[in-house]
This record gives sequence, structure tokens and C-alpha cells, in this order.
Amino acid sequence: MNRYAIFFPQYHRITANDLAWGHGFTDWVLVAAANAFGYWQRRAPACGFYDLSRDDDTQGRFDAAARAGLDGFGIYHYRFDDGPELDAVERFLAQGGSPRNFAYFYIWANENWTTRWVGSNIRILKELSARPSREAIIKHVNYLSPFMDSQAYARVGDRPLFVIYHPDHFTEPEAILTLYREAFRDAGIEPRIGFFVKNAYEMRHSCYFDFCYLFEPRLFFNFQGVRKNQSIIKGYRKLTSRISPRLMEACSEGVTRLLNRTSAHYTFSDFLRYFTSAARKTFVRSSECSVQEIVTCGWNNAPRYRHRSTRLDVPTAEEFSSMMSMLSNSQTRKDEIPLLCNAWNEWCEGAAIEPCSYLGDALLASYLETAKGVYK
Repeated sequence: MNRYAIFFPQYHRITANDLAWGHGFTDWVLVAAANAFGYWQRRAPACGFYDLSRDDDTQGRFDAAARAGLDGFGIYHYRFDDGPELDAVERFLAQGGSPRNFAYFYIWANENWTTRWVGSNIRILKELSARPSREAIIKHVNYLSPFMDSQAYARVGDRPLFVIYHPDHFTEPEAILTLYREAFRDAGIEPRIGFFVKNAYEMRHSCYFDFCYLFEPRLFFNFQGVRKNQSIIKGYRKLTSRISPRLMEACSEGVTRLLNRTSAHYTFSDFLRYFTSAARKTFVRSSECSVQEIVTCGWNNAPRYRHRSTRLDVPTAEEFSSMMSMLSNSQTRKDEIPLLCNAWNEWCEGAAIEPCSYLGDALLASYLETAKGVYK
């Protein structure tokens, strides 16, 4: 079993962020503020705040992961109506960067960029059409093709992997997926295309994807309270599909504020009970495609949401080992699809196994050792 982690590339300046948040903004600004003003228990990479527009810094992150024993990254890929964004890591990879025997694949974060997380004056910073044209899809596939042709790109059975984060962003997900498959075929590529399952309603997409990832701990959060009610989610999706993107974002913010009026805190024991629950097992069995896990190393989005944050405690080594051991008899075990950990470096969400100045490298060691033991 290949052990991968999600890689978060939002650690370099771009014009869109400069205009929206101020000159020089990166996600390190959020992490530094949370540390300085006590929004959470401090977290920061042991190597210091890096700049992924510098090839040496990017190579260093790949080298560190490879030396530790990680097999690869699932890298968030950002593309909007006007082209790619936050693509410094992609430029690095296009030039042949990354260690030997260390793979990667792209996870297309196909959502609008907005100011929703600040909680007021909602603006769309970067827009992605809910009905992309065939020409736009062909252009996107032509951008992706050289990466998928490279030896470093992850494959399963000679087919490159590609993951779509949010199929429901599209008005007609199945039709859009068909257009992507046709465009890839015309380019001489037949990828295995997967998606992220973040709530119960999204499993309906499993009938036309090749595989799915159970995106923890977001799926866990959406199994709480009204969030797990598929009828409510279905009605909400139908409503928002008929309105403008800007109004949809305002509605989403209103719902988020209603559900997250105060902070929410879960222990890792809470998560482990859910992880082995009959309800989750029944849900997993409902999938019509191959399923793989995204295991979690905790979560805390206080740098973004502050008093409305959601927190899942960082697991102890024993708790992390228990989670990994539970996978040995799991119905979701699919050795051909890389196991993912959320995440290598999503610091502003408190999800990182990258060695930490305050927590050390215990999470990374636990992931690599226990995954090796479970998936022999």
C-alpha cells in the first residue's frame, strides 16, 4: 500500500490574494496570527515558514517527505475560468522537480474562491463555471496531460489518477465528467477519476466515478446533527443550483453561520467511535465504486474561523495507531488506490503531519509506521 498525504500549495504570494487580503498575504499570515493571539494551541512547521515560489523550498518539502518514507503527495490543483492559480508547485513539477521514486497526483479543488470564511461582505475572488464549455474542458485537459505523461505522476494499472474535490459544484456533474473523459481520451490518456465524499448526499456520484476517497474528518463533521440528513442536503442543493453564484455563496455563509454559531470540539475518541460505527459501515457499503480512506491527524480551523472554529483533537500515538489498525478489516481497504492522510501541510486547518515546531514528528512517525504494519 502506498502511503500518500495531501499537499497544500497555498504558501506563496499571488496577485489575487494581494488584492483581496493585502500585499504579501499567504496562509502563513493566518497561522502566525493564530499563534500570536492564542486562537489555538500553537502549530508551525519545524523548518520555518517556507515560500513555495522558491524551488529550493519546494524541493525541500518533497525531499523531507521522501526521506521520512512517504510515497507521494495528492496535491491540490486550482483552476478557474481564467486558468490556473497558486501554481508555483506545478511549475516546479513541470520542470522535473521532486525526488526520484516519489510520486504525486492532482486533486482539483473545483470551487469558487470567496471571502466566505471572514464571515461578512461575501465576494467571489476567483470564479469557476458550474457549466464549463467543451472548449474550456479541452484546454484544462491539455494543461494536465504533460503532468500525467511524466514518470513521476501516480498511476494505478498504468492509468493516471485524477480526483475532483467537489462534483456538486457542477450543475450536471455526470455530463461534465463525460466531457472530461472524452477530452482525456482524445489526448491519448485514460485516467482513473475519483472524487471526495464529504457528506452522505455526495455518495450518489459513486455510480459514474472510478473510485472515491472518504474525506475525513470533514465527513465525520457532516455526520453530526442535521448535516447527515440527506433530504435536507438534497433540498438545499436543488435550491442553490437555481440561483446566481454570488447569491449561492451568501446562502452558504448564512447556513454555515447558523450551524456554526459557536466553536465545536470533538475528541479523537469521538472520531474513533464514529469510524467503527454501524452507520458509517452501512454508508460505505452504499458506494458503487472503489473506496479508499483519507485518515486524519486532527483538525483545527481556528486560524480561519476563530470563535466559530471546529476542532478535532490531535490523536495520541496510540489513538492514531488504533485508527490505522481499524483499516486492516475495513471494507474500504483498496490496496491499488493510495492511502491518503489529511494532510502533509494544511497548517491553517490544523491538519499536518509535517514535523512541527511544537508537536515534533510524532504524527508523521505514527502514520508511516502504522500504515506499513496494516498494509503489508
